[in-house]
Amino acid sequence: MTSLLRTCAAALLAAVVTALVGACASSPSTTPPRAPEPPPPIKQQEASPKERAKLHADLGAGYYERGRMDVALEELNEAAALDPNEARIYDLYGLVYAMLGENARAEQNFQKALSMAPQNSDIRHNWGWYLCSNGHPRESIPQFEMALANPLYKTPEVALINAGRCSIAFNDFTLADNFFRRAQLAAPNNPSAIYGLAVVAYKQNRIDDARGWIKRLTQQPPAPPEALYLGICIERKLADRSAEQSYISQLRNRYPDSAETRAIPTGSCE
Repeated sequence: MTSLLRTCAAALLAAVVTALVGACASSPSTTPPRAPEPPPPIKQQEASPKERAKLHADLGAGYYERGRMDVALEELNEAAALDPNEARIYDLYGLVYAMLGENARAEQNFQKALSMAPQNSDIRHNWGWYLCSNGHPRESIPQFEMALANPLYKTPEVALINAGRCSIAFNDFTLADNFFRRAQLAAPNNPSAIYGLAVVAYKQNRIDDARGWIKRLTQQPPAPPEALYLGICIERKLADRSAEQSYISQLRNRYPDSAETRAIPTGSCE
């Protein structure tokens, strides 16, 4: 009810002068009421330096994944200027410099990241993989184990698989088998874990076990070229020429330009 109508109703109930009643009854609304003006928009609060640093770090990580190390460094420089106390930024610096072959800078940044966040599983994993990739596979194992000690670590299978690979690098096949089995329990269909188990079995001359793991892997295509090549080697040891030829055909058809395909004529399995 409009204020004008309420006024008229009050006038009628109070039996006031007829002129007022007539005025109320004959006062049409000539224009529709105007909608209230919208309130001024709330000004968006500017992102904090920490939030902007995270955005630049995320961009840096993306460019690292794409192989654009130059742009990745630009983004990380922006991030470090905004938030110099964020450990993840220095972890990413370490990855980028490692990819560029600037090992002194890589190590400096990994160590800085670890000093800031010694319990961070991702940083521990990355430092372990750096050690393994740069001639220190045995020293990498404690780093992977520290990463795995964190019950909140989101991707334990990654650290387990890489710990298995690094164990193979210093010929501890029993340790490698243990890591790959733990990875396979954490992620039952992970092809890298299954392949790792096949490699260990082959190196330990458990050829039937190796064959079983490779068959399991090739049943969830696409099997990677290294798995098909290992299948060739396994069947060659078992003297199953038909199965060996099947793996050769698959490798040539699926990965004609791969290093594994180019290695077929040499027949090397070591």
